[in-house]
Amino acid sequence: MIDTIITARLYSRHTGHIAQGGIAIRQGIIVAVGNATDITPLASSKTHIHHVDPAHILLPGFVDSHQHLLSYVREHAERTSLWQVTNFAQLAHTLANTAQHLAHGQWIIGAGHDQGRYHEQRHPHRRELDAMLPHHPLLIHRACNHIALANSQALALAGITAHTLDPVGGRIGRDADGEPNGVLEESAVALVRAVVQKTPIDWQRGIARAMPEYHKRGITAIGEAALGHINGLGDLEVMQHAKQTGNLSLRVAYMGYGAVANAWLAGQHLITSDAWQQAPIIKFFGDGTLGGGSAWMSADFRDEPGNRGYPLYSDHDLTAAFTRAHCQGYQIAIHVIGDEAVAQAIRCLATVLATYPRHDHRHRLEHIESLRPGLAAQCAQLGIVAGVQPIFTWFEESDVARIPDQLMPYAHAWKTLQDAGAVLAFGSDNPVVPDFHPLKGIAAAVTRQTWRGDVINAHEAISWQTAIDAYTSGAAYSLQAEHRYGDLRRGLYADFVVIDDNPAVSIDQHQVIETWIDGKLIM
Repeated sequence: MIDTIITARLYSRHTGHIAQGGIAIRQGIIVAVGNATDITPLASSKTHIHHVDPAHILLPGFVDSHQHLLSYVREHAERTSLWQVTNFAQLAHTLANTAQHLAHGQWIIGAGHDQGRYHEQRHPHRRELDAMLPHHPLLIHRACNHIALANSQALALAGITAHTLDPVGGRIGRDADGEPNGVLEESAVALVRAVVQKTPIDWQRGIARAMPEYHKRGITAIGEAALGHINGLGDLEVMQHAKQTGNLSLRVAYMGYGAVANAWLAGQHLITSDAWQQAPIIKFFGDGTLGGGSAWMSADFRDEPGNRGYPLYSDHDLTAAFTRAHCQGYQIAIHVIGDEAVAQAIRCLATVLATYPRHDHRHRLEHIESLRPGLAAQCAQLGIVAGVQPIFTWFEESDVARIPDQLMPYAHAWKTLQDAGAVLAFGSDNPVVPDFHPLKGIAAAVTRQTWRGDVINAHEAISWQTAIDAYTSGAAYSLQAEHRYGDLRRGLYADFVVIDDNPAVSIDQHQVIETWIDGKLIM
């Protein structure tokens, strides 16, 4: 028996546009899709018929291929939001308001700092932070979560002085005399995080409260992009418990990192794949970020002569790490933002694939914010998936402005990657942006507009259909889940989103009207 039939305007990669379409659902699975005249006769007296307004359009549920759900929960639980701060005076006011509710000596953790939004166009020095917050240790995470700022109390508690060596894979910002200036890059952030008195987090409550935020944006599946980066194997326990208790109502593909990745590579199969979860990917980090000045570039940052960022691996070590994961059948995903980091990852993957060929490996490069000629073609030739975040174009205009002039034509080069034949898989990298709505990312990919209305590389604009595909079928493909979701096709889970389609309104202003998961209307 058919449980539900939906009639609607449809679009997906598989169906194309169907002006008067229909979908038949049985036990959460699509059993037929096509013209409404062919689908509606399948109904019985017990079938629920749901008609979507012709002004709206039904798509596959959005698949955010690069998310950090646990970081999103943590940010809302323990961190002071700085997303709206645009100058040092506002920063001081926000921190003072937070301090009013705390005893002297208690830690304050900030999130969403971005010096590119500030009138001062720089990070505050630790002494300026000391003046803003004299009675509390302070750690402020930059929006990208790869850079942090610490005041003198926090540095002292972590034992960081002029004599502290930079950790492997990170840097301690310093004044000319060698004294720490408060800026911590990459692995150096962990030196302070290790001594923070953490507020206990009710993870299950946080996950349950986060689900409506995803559903109202039309998101039905995610790639959890670094499981293990918060509490090691504890991250896995949290997610498994959320699934068992029903707090988690998204389909999730996990990218194991740190202790989780090490356990998987040691043969500990800690997740059983089912309708709601799978664990196919090992995550690596190849460089830092544009906004943090730690992305590895082939030329100096435009606003910072002498700085080209830096790699987090040598070619030898990265090839060895890739080989271990690849030869155990895992998919590889590596964070690479600067063009030099992209080139290194491609080079090392090419070495691994030449030595140990594997069909349909789907190894992924994450972010790819800066390219140079030839790299997109190499990605396509090797079968590498481009896991990119068009919402960065919308929100991170100041970061893109740091890219060297000679590389600027290849910034956020989604069309170049598409034209070369690489699979595009869209995501948001939430919570590194103030909103993770797929429609904002789709709008930025199609118009190349930023939130201010400026345009970045108009020649890299892609079509609406291509952007929708990248946020549905392409994203599902990148997670090895295209046989489960991401399209309107018989045998897939009945996960959909209905959006308005008013041509008089810009794409970023379109609204999610309905979200369906497992054949059930949940929003």
